[in-house]
Amino acid sequence: MQSKNSFLLTFLCIAAIGCYAAIAQVILMREFLNIFYGNELCLGIVFGAWFLGIASGTFSGAKLERIFKQPVIIFILFLFSMCLVLPVQIVAIRGVRLLMNIGSGEYVSLLPLILITVSMVLPFSFIIGVVFPFSAKVVLGSTKDAATDIGAVYVIESLGSLVGGLMFSFYLVSKFHSMQIVVLMNAGMFFVLFLMLRAERKKERVRRRVTFYFLALGLTAGMITLWFSPVPERIDAWSAKMRWNTFAHNIELTASANSKYQHIDIGKQAGQYNVYLNGHYAFAFPNEYDYAQIAHLVMTQHPSPKKVLVIGGGFGGLLTEMLLYPVEGLDYVEIDQELLHIAAQYLSPTEINTLSDKRINIFYQDGRYYVKHLAERHCCDIVFVNVPDPSTAFLNRFYTRNFLEEIQTILKPDGIVVTSASSAVTYIGKEVGSYTGSLYRTLHETFREVKVTPGQTNFYFACNKEGIVTLDLETLMERYKKQGVQSEYFNEYLFYTLLPPEQVAFIERQLQMRKDLVMNTDAKPVTYFLNLVLWDVFAGGYLHGFFYKLKDAGMIFFLLPIVFAFAGRILFLYAKKKRRNGRLFNTVHTKTHALVALATTGFTGIALEIVLLYAFQNIYGYIYERIGVIIALFMVGLACGGYAANKMIQKRNSDWIKVLMMMEGMIAGYAIIVPFLISAISAYSVIAETVLVFLVMVTGILTGIEFPIANKICAQCNDNIAVSAGVTDGADHIGAFLGSMLAGVLFLPLLGLYGTCFILAASNAASLALLAFVYISRTTRFVS
Repeated sequence: MQSKNSFLLTFLCIAAIGCYAAIAQVILMREFLNIFYGNELCLGIVFGAWFLGIASGTFSGAKLERIFKQPVIIFILFLFSMCLVLPVQIVAIRGVRLLMNIGSGEYVSLLPLILITVSMVLPFSFIIGVVFPFSAKVVLGSTKDAATDIGAVYVIESLGSLVGGLMFSFYLVSKFHSMQIVVLMNAGMFFVLFLMLRAERKKERVRRRVTFYFLALGLTAGMITLWFSPVPERIDAWSAKMRWNTFAHNIELTASANSKYQHIDIGKQAGQYNVYLNGHYAFAFPNEYDYAQIAHLVMTQHPSPKKVLVIGGGFGGLLTEMLLYPVEGLDYVEIDQELLHIAAQYLSPTEINTLSDKRINIFYQDGRYYVKHLAERHCCDIVFVNVPDPSTAFLNRFYTRNFLEEIQTILKPDGIVVTSASSAVTYIGKEVGSYTGSLYRTLHETFREVKVTPGQTNFYFACNKEGIVTLDLETLMERYKKQGVQSEYFNEYLFYTLLPPEQVAFIERQLQMRKDLVMNTDAKPVTYFLNLVLWDVFAGGYLHGFFYKLKDAGMIFFLLPIVFAFAGRILFLYAKKKRRNGRLFNTVHTKTHALVALATTGFTGIALEIVLLYAFQNIYGYIYERIGVIIALFMVGLACGGYAANKMIQKRNSDWIKVLMMMEGMIAGYAIIVPFLISAISAYSVIAETVLVFLVMVTGILTGIEFPIANKICAQCNDNIAVSAGVTDGADHIGAFLGSMLAGVLFLPLLGLYGTCFILAASNAASLALLAFVYISRTTRFVS
């Protein structure tokens, strides 16, 4: 039996594991955002790989505990290995494109990308999973009940994760780079291990741990020494340069920084600066000739533009050319002030003078937030949404019907909106056609008249008044000359090059022929999904055909697996009803259904967390900085829920199957109402953050309550605490793995917000029905 002091130090160590794991998870996510070009698809995949590793680790840990009779020794060994694995993983992620011989600018198809992510994340999360059942074994006897011992580990680890998420978000991320953070965490982890081993050192049968005691002390001193040396900074710079070379090896890296929105790289080649955001090429400057063509094509769409709003992408000469027109005011909205600050060092004198023009007002805000809160209504002649393609959920927000309707509120009656998307010049295949056509239909559903330009990039011009937007060459030339514009990089005859009549007719004919075009909305971001399909096409992958077919799959397609699984389980129980040992049958299946319920709750809990992450981004425009905070809030909920359930288990002896049934019903009902709450608050961004924070915590609480209850049921069926801890934690994370992979990649873009939450509610309702079946069978002695 351990002393009280030993238990306290062990729990401190478990909290440190949670803290370390939370910070590591956020660091790995941020690293993968660069590999995925900022695509939030990586959130679901990294979460999925993380939970898969934990699930496989907990199952393995439960098996290992039966083999090794010194749980403390195994516990310490895995913690040492955890500290060594993380820095190797960070370097490996940064060099993965080099290891796979992926060329500069080359896309990685989705299947290899998923496999890469799993292989890179799984080693660390596997260790976290293995440690859990050993942690439960080490603290055995710390409470009055084996189930609450496991619950205590769960709560303490969650509290550690909370501290880690808050530390990273509010202090570490703004002060240190990744390698410095890892060295600091390792120093703290080794010191906590040293304290724990110091308390154990004088006990009987633990003198063999003296080696670990001095090793922990030596490693603590080594990490502190390393912290004050230039080594971590050099490793970070070397690995960052290695990552850069895989994106643009012929371009000199001149600046690299992390803002609260994204990772920024600026490279120089032949006098031109190329900007990469989260590893993806964004734009180049100076680029006067190309931007002059865009500027004049946009400005001549209105007969007499006086008030212009440009959202994003104002570098390279675009604003300079726009100001050649007699506009009264030009508002430029750029979300990332750090981007403008870094790029300003390399801007030409002409560009600097442009940004100082008295007609320009620069706003450092999210474009959607600016439009929604603009005090003056119906004031703009032109709104130019100059953001990259909807390759991420963040960018997709600027291509939805919801945003276009918001833009309508600030446009004059003859005002126009301009946006763009990548396309093909001479052939519009089904994938490209569905992608560009989705934007075309979304605009048509919002505005009366829509015009589309041909080319490698399609520009879309939309207006509610007929005769304003046009692709007629004579009209555009006349408008250009009437404005008296004199440009060094453009003249009216270039309209013939930009708008060949046969190509204009071709693109319009191709889009009008398509009858299967889908509309893009905040609740159902299908254009984002179609961009993923296009990504796989460009990368030569094998999943785009499967994904494209899923585009037309309705909710029934995703409900069928739940229905079949439920029906199959019921049939299996009927087939087994004549088993001789009724008690064994009842115990085994009660435990199985408790684990299924825990898995479906893990599935729903993490999926709802991803839903709320997307909702937060839709309203505020960024999650890059807030990932750690949101994860920490979820962990607060888990800890509160687990603590409440532990107290309930200690105070009374209930029928825990009935309690678990009640929780499954509550979670199913909660999943149904979440999308309605999100829709209700989305128009009120002032209170939306508070409500979303509350919903994240509630999700964590409901998820956390079930874990100790399921543990209690499993502990009643199995005397081995490590086995119970392993199977329950494994079931929880298997569900979380499926939820994170499916919610972000398939459910949200295909089924939308309401459809996704309905599927989640259905999975918990099915678990509730299975538990009810066993409960009724047990009470009526049906199973015999």
